Amino acid sequence: MAIWLDVFRYRDLFLNLFRRELRVKYKGSALGLAWSLVNPLALVGVYTLVFSVLWRAVSVRHYPLFVVSGLLTWVFFQSSVQMSCTALLGHANLVKQVRFPRQLLPLSVVATNTVTFAAMLAVILPINLALVPATRSTFWAVFPLSFALVALSSGLAVIVACANVLFRDIEHLVATVLLPWFFLTPVFYPLDTLPGVEHHGTLVAVVHYANFVTPVLDAIRDPLFFGRLPSSVDVVYAAVAGVVSLALGALVFRRADDRLAAEL
Repeated sequence: MAIWLDVFRYRDLFLNLFRRELRVKYKGSALGLAWSLVNPLALVGVYTLVFSVLWRAVSVRHYPLFVVSGLLTWVFFQSSVQMSCTALLGHANLVKQVRFPRQLLPLSVVATNTVTFAAMLAVILPINLALVPATRSTFWAVFPLSFALVALSSGLAVIVACANVLFRDIEHLVATVLLPWFFLTPVFYPLDTLPGVEHHGTLVAVVHYANFVTPVLDAIRDPLFFGRLPSSVDVVYAAVAGVVSLALGALVFRRADDRLAAEL
C-alpha cells in the first residue's frame, strides 16, 4: 500500500499535478467549474421529463433531487475512471524522462474530479435540506461515505491508467462498458421498486451487489435524499470495495511500473 503514501510523501508534486489538471480542464472556459454542473442538470431534466412526467414509470417525490443525488456519485466515478485512462499516455514525455511516483498522474485526475464532486454537493445539499427536512439529521453521513467512493475510484483509476499503456484498447473498452453500466446502476430509478422485483428478487439482488457502484451510491443517497442512515450492509460493502480497489490498484501498479516508460 506504499504507493498511496506517496501522495503525502510527494505532496508538493501531487499538488502541482492537481493544479495543472484543474487549469487544463477549465482553460479558456467562460463558465469554468460551472460546466461541471451543466451536464448533470441536463440529464436530470431529460430523465425527469421521460420517466416521471411522460412515461410515469417512476413515482418518487422530488424526483429531480432523487436523480441528482444519484448522479453525484455516478458522475464522479465515471469521470475519474474514464479520464484516468489517458493520464499516463497524455504525459508520456514526462514519464519517460523523469523518475517519479507515476501513480500520482491518475490520482491527480481523481483529485480534480473531487472538486467537481464538492461543487455538486455544495449545490445539492442546501436544496435537499430545505425540501427534505429529514435529511437535516443524516446529511453528515455523506462525508465519511465519500471516502469509500474516492478510494474505489482511485484504485480503478490507477488500474485503467496502467492497463491502457500496456493495452491501448482499454480506453475504448472502458468507454464502451460505462454506458450499459450506467443503466444498470439505479441512478434514475429505485432498484427495489422495479416492476420485476416480485418475480426476479434474486436477480435484483445480484444486480445490486455484483455492481459495486450500487451499494456505494445507495449508501450516499440514503442520508442525502431519503433522510435515513444507510444500511450496515451497504456501508460495509462500500468500505470493503474501497479497500479492495486500493489493494488491486497497488498490485497492478507495482507489476506494471517498470514497463510503463518502455511501452510509452
